[in-house]
Amino acid sequence: MTDTLRNKCEMFERNRSAISKKFLFENAAMSIAAGLIFTGADKEADIEKLTECRNILNRHTGVFSEYREAVRLALLSEMALSDDAEQYLEDVKTTYKKLHKGHFRDNSFMVLAAMLICKLGRQTDADEVVKKHNEIMKQMEKDHPILTDSDDISYVILLALSDRPTDSILSDMNECLDYLKNTRKIRIGSDSVQRLSEILALTGGDIREKCDKVIKLYDTLRQNKSALVDGYIFSSFGMLTDINEEPESIVGEISEVYEYLKDSRGFDYKPDSQKQRLMVAELLVAEHNGTGAPMVSNVVINNAFTIIKAQQVVTMITVISNVVSAILSATADTGSTEQPADGNNQKD
Repeated sequence: MTDTLRNKCEMFERNRSAISKKFLFENAAMSIAAGLIFTGADKEADIEKLTECRNILNRHTGVFSEYREAVRLALLSEMALSDDAEQYLEDVKTTYKKLHKGHFRDNSFMVLAAMLICKLGRQTDADEVVKKHNEIMKQMEKDHPILTDSDDISYVILLALSDRPTDSILSDMNECLDYLKNTRKIRIGSDSVQRLSEILALTGGDIREKCDKVIKLYDTLRQNKSALVDGYIFSSFGMLTDINEEPESIVGEISEVYEYLKDSRGFDYKPDSQKQRLMVAELLVAEHNGTGAPMVSNVVINNAFTIIKAQQVVTMITVISNVVSAILSATADTGSTEQPADGNNQKD
């Protein structure tokens, strides 16, 4: 393992540990997500700032608000990294309302999507982004009604934020699905293949070549960890296709990080936890290979929406989306038991 990659792993573990110790009642998986958010920003977790942000969140949202459920710790992390936490929260709330218009139920994935729009400074043209998002979702629901659900929202926002035409995006996604399932006959659930198609369609290029590289990565990693390589692990390979290294080298880095994280208290030896550890290893390797490019800045995305920038955004949204998905499927969210620090809440 290179010194740079080891330093990134060590930073992640420091961040995860510090956050989990302070936020004892949060789901452990969200501490991992928050640790990755700070690590992706190349920042040490600022616990004091996170606490201040929690107070801000409590003052401006109700006890049962969607902002204080599964996504809370991820939202607090993004607030802490912003220049103005209170303004960031207001921007997220305003953008969420635009996404939520016409929907009856609150949706944590819509909160994630609103966070991403604001992270990239697109709140000023959120109406156009939301319109494109709705167009893509509508066609996806028509083409793949069984596969398309709320889990797709945060991924489709990535597509709506790009400058790619809607027709090109949908064409690449459909070709990816057809090629992997019918031509390459990949034995992976269609939901995961659709997630992958959403990531690969984010940028241009030959969609089949990108699919072929995913399969090479998949086959190489499966040789050593066959029981773990499925589901969201497979879709996360989409972040690795633009790394200019051989699959064996990329997988070697993933395996090294996976073994390094074995001693982390954030993961136990249950199969689901081991899969999560493997996904985190993928994410850290993707982030490590993108460190040569500038971080995604809070400006309007234009034609300079490069591969590396896309990878960094996908890294954030992929881990949070999958973690939130796991939490939302649970019977209860342990984080909801923590009492707000400020009793004077304004119901949103």
